Amino acid sequence: MKVRIERHSLALLVVPEGRLDFSAAAHFQQHLEQALTAAAGEAAPVIVDCVALEYVSSAGLRVFLQAVRVSQRTGTAFALSALQPAVREVFELSGFARLIPVHEDRDTALTQLSPKPAKERRMSVRSNAGELAALMRFLQEFCSAVALPASAVMPFELALEELFINIVMHGAPAGTAHVEVSLALDVGRLTMAVADDGPPFDPLSLPPPDVTAGLHERRIGGQGVHLVRQMMDTVGYRREGVRNILTLSREIGR
Repeated sequence: MKVRIERHSLALLVVPEGRLDFSAAAHFQQHLEQALTAAAGEAAPVIVDCVALEYVSSAGLRVFLQAVRVSQRTGTAFALSALQPAVREVFELSGFARLIPVHEDRDTALTQLSPKPAKERRMSVRSNAGELAALMRFLQEFCSAVALPASAVMPFELALEELFINIVMHGAPAGTAHVEVSLALDVGRLTMAVADDGPPFDPLSLPPPDVTAGLHERRIGGQGVHLVRQMMDTVGYRREGVRNILTLSREIGR
């Protein structure tokens, strides 16, 4: 018997070829355990693609049973795909088809089991300037997970920096407030909400800077919120309980 392991997108595929009998069981088990160990560390599903598996005996079934137990213990998704008629009959007669999810083909299994990018996430930090780097990583990882282009990310990076530093510098004493950032992608629109439990303050109530003023007439400050308002499609403020909440959104691709 030949066994190969393939990495496909966010899943690991184990592809046995030939006959899974007593003499091949240990060889197959070694490869299957290798895949399950790797998958557990990556939170990836394991799919055994049986398209080229011609025969399975009780020795082979024991390997699958052990794999199911390992997958349940480690929280790893485990499934089979493309069982050939003779092999499917063995799984059905033994009751193993009820123990292990079986998919019609590889593509169906990958679609059903591969982790889907999160469409909504949130993160909370203290109102300390040192937390800005962690919030930026959070934003970038979210945008990468939902496959947003770099051009769509930059306006939100700027908005996050301006709003968070504004809270740190002008809200509650540094480090005493909690700041929560939430991100949601829905039908081509990215929405970010920045909430803090500092004193009531609506930065949108400040008058916009005069962008036509000369050098000596320019007022220091106020540029950050102005940039945020100009770069976003919508920006809104509300006080909800003990929290200030700024919500902004922009259509991706604009």
